Amino acid sequence: MILVFLLAGCSAAEETIPVVIDQTAKVSYLGPRGTYTEEACKTFFDEQASLQPYETVADAVEALLNGESRYAVIPQENTIGGAVIDYVDILIAHPSLSVVGEVELPITQNLLSLPGAELSQIRTVYSHPQGLTQGAEWLKTNLPEAETVVVSSTAEGARLVAEGNDPSCAAIASAGSAEVYGLKVLAPGIQNSDFNKTRFYVLSTEQAATESADRLAFLASGPAEELPALMKKMEELKMVLVAIHDRPLKTELGHYVYVIECAGSSYGDYQKLCQQSSLEFRYLGSFSVK
Repeated sequence: MILVFLLAGCSAAEETIPVVIDQTAKVSYLGPRGTYTEEACKTFFDEQASLQPYETVADAVEALLNGESRYAVIPQENTIGGAVIDYVDILIAHPSLSVVGEVELPITQNLLSLPGAELSQIRTVYSHPQGLTQGAEWLKTNLPEAETVVVSSTAEGARLVAEGNDPSCAAIASAGSAEVYGLKVLAPGIQNSDFNKTRFYVLSTEQAATESADRLAFLASGPAEELPALMKKMEELKMVLVAIHDRPLKTELGHYVYVIECAGSSYGDYQKLCQQSSLEFRYLGSFSVK
């Protein structure tokens, strides 16, 4: 059973906790080098932090939990692929995690190949599930016979193509990955939409900030029938809903954990909200967006 309640989150705050970010700290992220998550890290930390890639998001978060890093950056939602549910589940599963920042990163997916390879040669395409989803329409039109292979990240797909030295293999990844692994951009901008963006959370194990900021996030858990009342209370408090994702609570059918992000909201609004609801809450933090 996932415990998502935090009683202190609904009591009166003794003092306002400010948003404080150490721009030079060690940051764990989904590697290898060249991932969009690395780009999100550089955007948020202005390329001052010490970035450490890990093979999986779970490993990157584990590094944060055991003190190897001060922050971890994870993908949370994509315009085309929707919520990255495996990573949302990781956030839910660890009560000590707070959200201290967010990056909204435009995503341009590209088909990368070995130098000299032609589109007609491609038989296998590697990428993260999100990359394959975002490039699905282009693949269907241009490489309908190609096999797609799921790997841990878009950059990992690029690395495999480079190391495999097989001109029939390609990867869906960033142009930055092409530079890192010595590949060429065989087809640029293959994402299904030019409005493709991914939302990344910057995670910490420090106490969640309560000072007003761009966004505020929290978890609410319980039966789905309670959600309309929650949305009504949020509207009354003028809390602007930015995003909501549901994950099964794993106790009863129809019971969920809702990951909710708002704008125009204060910690005081959050306190009023959870005091007036029968749902259980866990506060994630107030944070800025880059």
